[in-house]
Amino acid sequence: MQFKVCGITNIEQAEAIASQGVHYIGFIFYPSSKRYALSNLSLQDIAAFKPATAKKVGVFVNETIENVLDTARKAGLDMIQLHGEEDASYCAAIQAAFPVIKVFRVSKTIPDFALFENVAAYYLFDTDSALYGGTGQHFNWEIIKKTPFNKPFFLSGGIGINDVQGIQVLKEAIAGKDLAVLDMNSKFETSPGIKNIELIKTFIDAII
Repeated sequence: MQFKVCGITNIEQAEAIASQGVHYIGFIFYPSSKRYALSNLSLQDIAAFKPATAKKVGVFVNETIENVLDTARKAGLDMIQLHGEEDASYCAAIQAAFPVIKVFRVSKTIPDFALFENVAAYYLFDTDSALYGGTGQHFNWEIIKKTPFNKPFFLSGGIGINDVQGIQVLKEAIAGKDLAVLDMNSKFETSPGIKNIELIKTFIDAII
């Protein structure tokens, strides 16, 4: 199992999180987010952060392809997470330059992911909301439990320290063979964008 911490707004915290063995570190480039990276950091700050092994992920919502690619290059990103209504052709254009994590927001049914099979490196399943993530709310994991996705996916949406047992159950389900990354955000914060490093370590230790 791998781990991602998203919504980073502080480079010192990013360095501390990377030292915990986290595999993906997410910076949100969506101005409406409470965790908008560029409220506190510059693109140069993010570019200067060079973790030894963790991948830097940029999160974008319905941004132009040109702006995504320009920001990604200036910030030295490794991967792009697309969290809006981006279609398959849009994903293909980004995937030509950076590995894509395509987000699907889950409400009551399994999202239609088939069109994205060849234009995304990973799927990510998050809770459906008008806020494009960061809600701290779960979706019902039973919805995806029996589906073979045939592509590694990130699990997001209000994951917290109390989910250890539920994650172990999900890992044993059909979908579990494709569950690659647990995405931590709001449940591991003292305030929006400020992470609780000790709680992150406790969670990782409990999962592995």
